[in-house]
Amino acid sequence: MPLRENGNYVSFIESFCEIHGRFGDKVYRRKRNGQPWVYEYVYKPKYAPTVLSRRTSYIARAAARISNPRYKGYRDILQKIYYFTPYFVYAGNYSFSCNTFFKLRFAGDYGIELDGSRISLHLAPRTKLNFAFDEAGEYEIKCYKDGRLYSRRQVIVIDAESDLEEIYTNWFNEHLEEIYTNWFNEHLAEILSWQLPCFGKKKVYRRGIIPPAWVQYLVGKTEQGILYRSSYRERFLYSRQSYAHVHSSQGDYFYRSQKQVTECWNASTADFKQVWEKYHIRWFDANYRKNWKIVRQHNLWSKLVFQAGGILGFDLEELTPDNWLWGVETLGDLLEVCGMGRYGLSVEDLGVRIF
Repeated sequence: MPLRENGNYVSFIESFCEIHGRFGDKVYRRKRNGQPWVYEYVYKPKYAPTVLSRRTSYIARAAARISNPRYKGYRDILQKIYYFTPYFVYAGNYSFSCNTFFKLRFAGDYGIELDGSRISLHLAPRTKLNFAFDEAGEYEIKCYKDGRLYSRRQVIVIDAESDLEEIYTNWFNEHLEEIYTNWFNEHLAEILSWQLPCFGKKKVYRRGIIPPAWVQYLVGKTEQGILYRSSYRERFLYSRQSYAHVHSSQGDYFYRSQKQVTECWNASTADFKQVWEKYHIRWFDANYRKNWKIVRQHNLWSKLVFQAGGILGFDLEELTPDNWLWGVETLGDLLEVCGMGRYGLSVEDLGVRIF
């Protein structure tokens, strides 16, 4: 059912469709007891990175170094790294959600043990527990269900002068250094052999709209948002607002620099573009599923130039073919600076000059 731009289908969607997440100026959710909960949407700017959120970023970066979402077993690897990596924190108070920290899937009575002392609590997946860590050291927090150990997490309190990213990097290098080297042929079985407790599946409410069974699909623009179909889930719709371009220093720098990057691409030699096409095909085949709409040749070029500029500390707003990245004369130089694989390119291909 294609929607007309001026048609008012909002009341139909609100009455007959199952909505999860934001739709227009309202947010549709469900309470713990299953009752619908609708409230006005209030924009909240993204918070600055915290000690706990930075842990997630470091783990995702480590997982990307040893695996790839295209490879079999990636999900198991990611789950185990998330679970077995300690929480490195500074002294202070921290709030942990039970569904991510203790991996709780159902509400019930649980026992929480810390430093040999155990207390009984009635917990639910969304329950948040506050812990205060005043002294540096290692703490092990255990969760018991029906008298049996359900999960355990390790929290390590570091000194205030310590660099959090350096601490995580050293820990990953110590425990996963050999896996970084050749994970697929030799060490995949090792990390998959780690025994991860069975927590069950977490119930996830996808943000979107599910039409009734007698409506196959709805697409188009409404007064409250634009609806488009999911490529993976049948009879599932996503809703988004019309784009509102908000200027930021980072975004403005990107748009100004992108013009210079494009001009340098147009000025590159025909031989370089021919080899770049070969490299793009091999890189794409190794890193993405077969969907050629994702990353084009020019997109990959921009990605590596921005990455190289950040590594070399080069102001890309001043980038021109005559004022180019320092020490980057050939395709091999660009790949080396960015730490990219060569994917079987010959020495002659890597030695082709960019300009």
